[in-house]
Amino acid sequence: MNFDASSSIDPLFSAIVLVAFLTIYHLIQRWNNSPRSERNEPPMVSTGMFETMNACSGSKLPWFLLDEAKSCGSVYRLNLPIPGTPMVVVTSSANLAREFLNDPLTTRPRQIYGSLDLVTGNTKSLFTTEGKCWHSRRKGVASAFSSKHVKRMNAVAVEKAEDWIKNKLVPMFEKGEAFDVGKEMIGITLDAIAETAFEYTLSEDEKSMFLHELELCLREFAEKSFANPFRGLVGLLLPERRRAFVGGKRLQALGLKILLHYRRQVHPTKDTIIDLVANNDAYENDEERAADILVMLIAGHDTTGYTMAWILKELAKNPEEQQRLRDTLRASNFKEWSQSEYLRKIIREGIRLHPVSAGGPARRIGRDFETKEGYLLPKNSIIFNAVLAMMRDEDVYKNADSFDPSRWDNPTKAMNDAFLPFAMGKQNCIGQSLANAELHCIIPIILSEFEFFVVEEGTAEFFLTLKPVNTMLGARRV
Repeated sequence: MNFDASSSIDPLFSAIVLVAFLTIYHLIQRWNNSPRSERNEPPMVSTGMFETMNACSGSKLPWFLLDEAKSCGSVYRLNLPIPGTPMVVVTSSANLAREFLNDPLTTRPRQIYGSLDLVTGNTKSLFTTEGKCWHSRRKGVASAFSSKHVKRMNAVAVEKAEDWIKNKLVPMFEKGEAFDVGKEMIGITLDAIAETAFEYTLSEDEKSMFLHELELCLREFAEKSFANPFRGLVGLLLPERRRAFVGGKRLQALGLKILLHYRRQVHPTKDTIIDLVANNDAYENDEERAADILVMLIAGHDTTGYTMAWILKELAKNPEEQQRLRDTLRASNFKEWSQSEYLRKIIREGIRLHPVSAGGPARRIGRDFETKEGYLLPKNSIIFNAVLAMMRDEDVYKNADSFDPSRWDNPTKAMNDAFLPFAMGKQNCIGQSLANAELHCIIPIILSEFEFFVVEEGTAEFFLTLKPVNTMLGARRV
């Protein structure tokens, strides 16, 4: 099938899709308005179905979930038409989220994550599989995140940061130019993960293509499709969706190219991610291997890069905290910087205030749950664990919208329990040890030579991850 964005659409097909759309909408409305059983259900958001779909498919999703938590409570229903799902629920309760995430019967809902297969060329990946297939793939790459390999990968990430300071930051400083902190940090982490995990050096054209096509695909398949199942029915009518299919194929081609490059090496490094993926018999073909290469390339640069960007922005906005951290680092040996207790608090507070996984992981529950409020959540319901709402809960964190590293001097149990940036349970973030290592090493290196200040605030946008957009920082030598 030709997915070119200029493809014409048969008017009869368009009419059939429209009738199907209206029929499904009518059935959903009848279901929503029909008498229910006597079970106690969580409150429904006040927004209608289309308004809810628009909010959940836009860049302000985490704040929509946060606002609804303030008005509805820590457990509420979303008015979303997801077929085969008795209830779509959001929770900002850390205790309930932990219960969901740790339950052995909980799975990733195909209705939410299935469309992400289109990002990897319509091929299932580690992120979208379940059961034995998922377990064999996850187990197959686990040793790539041993302490030995984390240390090796982190050392390269530090080298990339030092190269960036020398070859990009210093020239910008000398010219009096500001820099886009989100884009620059992404550049560092993308280079590092490509070289260390896949033994591949991305060209500038490949990096540009990868980031451009990835954004197109994620906006369509992650941001818009998960909240609006009708896009799958009318997809070929939409030029941006047809264009996203092209992007998925281009990304798949890059994944296959990285795999081929590995196989041509005479003496590749053992037990890297690419080595373990390429030699794992759990994959049926190279397209599946390429899908996991892409997924780990995405996850390996995106979350860490934007987390560093958010932390640097907050330090630029809070010069007293920035100077205190710099003084603390200067009072210790370079080799001890990553172990700084104050650095740990800075990073923890930056992650809390701007969790890149702000929308939170979605899960399908495999059994009935009853909450402390007495709400019955039936089996097969889809649960959104709203991470931003948890980490900005005023009942847990005083002045939750403020950057205050000192709150971690003596944190309460509730504060620690609500801190869930990497999810938990069997499907938690496999690369969290590497992410933490990079954050604790790269941030002090950058801050040791320069003081940063905000030139342009920029905006916060969310699609798959929370990112600072057009946030420009300036630098001064210290």
